[in-house]
Amino acid sequence: ARGVRDRKVWVADSFRGLPKPDPSHADDLADKLWQERYLRVSLRDVRDNFARYGLLDEQVEFLPGWFRDTLPNAPIGRLAVLRLDGDLYESTMTALNSLYPKLSVGGYVIVDDYYAVRGCRRAVDDFRERHGISDEMSQVDWSCVYWRRSG
Repeated sequence: ARGVRDRKVWVADSFRGLPKPDPSHADDLADKLWQERYLRVSLRDVRDNFARYGLLDEQVEFLPGWFRDTLPNAPIGRLAVLRLDGDLYESTMTALNSLYPKLSVGGYVIVDDYYAVRGCRRAVDDFRERHGISDEMSQVDWSCVYWRRSG
């Protein structure tokens, strides 16, 4: 959109809603998000939305499937921005474990549902604690947070 030609935009999503929660994550079991039909947006609909805004080009790469199946071995190099909307503990933790090491120092992590979904918040807090991440988290709105990677 800004004439940058040397970067890719990776869009990782199941394109079929959320997976059934892992029973070992009690916070996820309490939420029934995996049953919500409105969270099932097809790859075709997403591609159409990118096209509608003039953002669908050869730089956009789609990675369909559950995060646990696609992200650990995704062919993604360095990241400048890591925007997460995994909702569940497992999905959020898988994304952080797989992609945070690829985030450049000075890059940003944006987490959609930190204040809205318990499993997401616990995964972010667990990940940051486990990796000694103390970068200040800032609130974007009623549910979203971000931080800038310092090291």
